[in-house]
Formats: sequence, structure tokens, C-alpha cells
Amino acid sequence: MKTDLSHNGSFIKRFTAVSLIAFIFITFFSRTVMADMGPKRSIEIKILNAPTEPYYVALLEPTKYVADINDVSRFDHIPEDHDWVREIFYEYDEDGFRLYTYAGGSNSIKYTGWDNDFDHYKGENVISYGYMVPATFKVMIVTESGEVTVSNELTPKIFHSRCEYDYAANTLKETILPSFGPDFFIETASCLVITLVVEGIVLLCFGLFRKKNLKYFFIVNLTTQFLMLVFNIVSRIFVPEFIKHFALWLLMEVVITGIETVWYSRKLVKKDGTRSTARNIIYAITANLISAFIDVPILLIMEFIRTHW
Repeated sequence: MKTDLSHNGSFIKRFTAVSLIAFIFITFFSRTVMADMGPKRSIEIKILNAPTEPYYVALLEPTKYVADINDVSRFDHIPEDHDWVREIFYEYDEDGFRLYTYAGGSNSIKYTGWDNDFDHYKGENVISYGYMVPATFKVMIVTESGEVTVSNELTPKIFHSRCEYDYAANTLKETILPSFGPDFFIETASCLVITLVVEGIVLLCFGLFRKKNLKYFFIVNLTTQFLMLVFNIVSRIFVPEFIKHFALWLLMEVVITGIETVWYSRKLVKKDGTRSTARNIIYAITANLISAFIDVPILLIMEFIRTHW
């Protein structure tokens, strides 16, 4: 029995090319993970029916830690003639809630008189906290005339939480849905384009870039990307912790790889019209592994943008 050495050699060359592409993508798109890297939980609060006069606002958290009023960071924008305001915030202690402080003594006090404190580009009376935010908190407002108001406590369910505090009614609540802004659709479109390009290149390297195969290629990729889009929407709503979301995302990638492996094993054909189930399976797994490695830094970058901008 004769062995088609030229055919085997061609396949080995293509497989070597795929391995080289995988190595390049993993090398250039992977980065060393540091202990403090990754998305951080954030809180954005829109204050409705806000005081007509200038006011200070801060978060309260359930803690036994008593902040030192003398350890005031450079982020404290309380004027010298308003020291009494600082005392109100630092001395507050009811139901186990005290002033929320973080990162080397910085406190969460913000003042409407400082542009840096309030995100005017998002609308009037909107404040945001984006690093080491408390899991449960209250909102405390002190007006320049001395009126003190403390909200109900709230435990956000969404990783990047959007909340509304009605000052007149003294009610704090989280909005039901997270923000699906341009960043979400940019992330979705980027992953789709990169998946099609990368897996298309791998398809070419495996000698499966045929007109008939391209039809099956686009059908399964558009279907699985739609499933991933639905997953991302549901995950944003019901899975606030990034590490849990990432674990589920990996599981979803495994499911998608399984779907595409079964599909490709039965659909893709070689140039001569024959089907190699083993080659098709290897292609499906290789293509999905490479595209997944590239998607990871994109997800991290978009989460960083959502958190800090």
C-alpha cells in the first residue's frame, strides 16, 4: 500500500504554520498578571432632587474601623472654614456604619464645589467611586447650612453598579439593568471580527478554505457569537463578581468549542471533496483556542475602560 507522502507533508506544513500563529498571538496578546490587576468593582450614584445649595456627599460602610480625622489625604476638598463638616462625617457612628475610607487614609467625601469630584459630563449630581468600593453602603449628605441626611443601606448586585439616590424621599436604590453603552457593542463587534479573521486564517492553514466550507464557517460562527452576546447580557445583569463572570465565560467558550467541533466534523471537506473528521476536529479546537487567547486581553481592556472612564 502506498502512502501519499506529499499529502502528509502538506498537512504537516500547515499544522506547523498554525502552531506558529498560535505562538505569536499568545506571546503578543498575553501579559503577566499582577496581584492588583483586573477590573475593579465600581459605584456610580445619581442624586435626584438634590439640595439647591452646595453640599458634601460620602459613602458609609459597615465597619469597626474608626478613621483618624488627622489622617486626611490630599483628596479631601473640605475648605478650612468647613472643618465642622469633616467632624460630622468622621464622628458618624450609627448601626455599625462609619465613614468609608480607603487607600492610605483617603476618604470618600466629595463636594459639589469641586469639578473633579462630580462627573458633570455624565449629568449634574453624579458621583462615582471606582476602587475598593464597599460591598454594602449608605449615602450621607451634609449641606453647607448643616443639614445631615443618611440614606437606607444598599448591597449592589451588579459589578459596575448604577444607583439612584432620591434626596427628597431619602431612598437609595440600584437601577435594574447595567449600562449597555457603546463600549459593550464595541467589545462584541471586536470579538466577532477577530474571531472571523483568526479562525479564517487557521481554516486556510488547514487547507479547508473552500467556498462550500465558508458557508458553514459563517453559519456556525454567527450563531455561536449570538449565543455569546446573550450570555454577556445575562451575565452583566446577574453575575456581579468579575472572577465569577470570567469563569462562566471560560465555560461558555468550552461549550462553543464543543458546538463548533461537532458542526465542523460533519461539514468541512478537503479540496478533493472528501472529509477528514480528525482534521476537522483538530481545526475546531485549535481555532477556538487561539481566538479565546486573543479575546481575553480585549475583555480586560474594555472592563478597564468601563471602570476608569
